[in-house]
Amino acid sequence: MKKRKKYLIVGTVILSLMVLTGLGFTAAYGPQGCWRKGYHHGFHSDDMADFILWKMYRHVKELNLDEAQMQQYAEIKEQVKTTITAAMERRRQFHDLVHNEVSKENPDLNALAVDVKNRLETLPEVIGENIDLFLELYNILNPEQKAQLIEMFRSRMG
Repeated sequence: MKKRKKYLIVGTVILSLMVLTGLGFTAAYGPQGCWRKGYHHGFHSDDMADFILWKMYRHVKELNLDEAQMQQYAEIKEQVKTTITAAMERRRQFHDLVHNEVSKENPDLNALAVDVKNRLETLPEVIGENIDLFLELYNILNPEQKAQLIEMFRSRMG
């Protein structure tokens, strides 16, 4: 093997190790995220609600709602925003609870497990509220719009 090729291989290995080490240090000590490490961007709060409402409106716009339907949709939209904002706040509180418990010197995982189970028991209620809001929207549609909405579902389900 020629001397130049040996230097190239050794240089590539050293450069790769330096890059991997730099990425490791950045991930470990870089920007603080939800778990206080890495690049996790944290919670979205209002941004998430606005994004979901924007996505929802994109599809509702295709249904060509009349004026009365638009007024009812506006009410439903506000309820959806309230639901999303409340869910994000519950998520933030739960995250803080878990983080605080795990950060203790002697975390009580039994108590944490009870908290997680209690949170899981409330999920059906939260999901049910969202389904009810969807049904409110569905029930304000005329038969052609309902068929169009069903077709949107079918096309997304593949």
